[in-house]
Amino acid sequence: MTELALHETGSRGQPTIVFLHGVGNTAAMWDKLAAALPDYHCLAPDLPGHGGSRAVRWQSRSDTARRIAALIEARATGGRAHVVGLSLGGSVALELLSTRADLLDRAIVDGCGALPSAVTGPMKLGVAAISPFLRFGVVARAIGRAFGISAGPGLDEFVAQIQSADARSFRHAFAHANETRITNALLAAPCPTLLVAGERELRHVRQSNRALAERMPAAEARMVLGVGHGWGPVQLPDVHRRMVKAWLKGTPLPPELHVETIGLPARDGLPVTNSANGTTAGRGGSG
Repeated sequence: MTELALHETGSRGQPTIVFLHGVGNTAAMWDKLAAALPDYHCLAPDLPGHGGSRAVRWQSRSDTARRIAALIEARATGGRAHVVGLSLGGSVALELLSTRADLLDRAIVDGCGALPSAVTGPMKLGVAAISPFLRFGVVARAIGRAFGISAGPGLDEFVAQIQSADARSFRHAFAHANETRITNALLAAPCPTLLVAGERELRHVRQSNRALAERMPAAEARMVLGVGHGWGPVQLPDVHRRMVKAWLKGTPLPPELHVETIGLPARDGLPVTNSANGTTAGRGGSG
């Protein structure tokens, strides 16, 4: 298995955090946050098809999760790690919670839903149509704005990162991230898990966060007012840093993180994928 390009900072021997970036980003999006966490050993890989791992074609969420699990076993302190995932990285974190929760201590999943939505189909078609043109600045900027990144240094950094992505991997990674679903194994994951989103995030993402928080053994769903997708590293880096520190240490979360209250879908049960055969069935529960 070809190794992924890796940004490694901090002190070996300290608790390890694995940072998983969003689609079109690279591990560089975590540089400032990792620098603010000197008490940790930080591992931030470029996911397949992105940045320094551009030549490693994206295959699937499960393939990427296996790669991250192998990274944790090989490089993390004691063979275990915290994981912080944004968007695409959040989908990989959910896959790890479903398949290799034994490797994880605490998890943060930001901006990633595990419920179906009517909006994702058109979004995938749009991304597929524009993916061959990622190298063009006007296209890269349009994608960044669509992802909720405001004009400024954050958008400039995103443009530089997305222009280094492999177009095929970009569109497949985006599609697969939006095909993340709730599994029985995910609902049984014992790791303390924070599911977070901006107030302006897509509705099904926030509904998914609440559904998981109500059904997983040790999960909480929180929302940050006035922001959308990818709110943390660019829009509110101080709040994001304090959130990560608090959750990983098990201390109270910043007051800017409000308990998620958005209503769940109006139906008798939520779809749960049988991880063994891929079929779905309704699952009852409070909500």
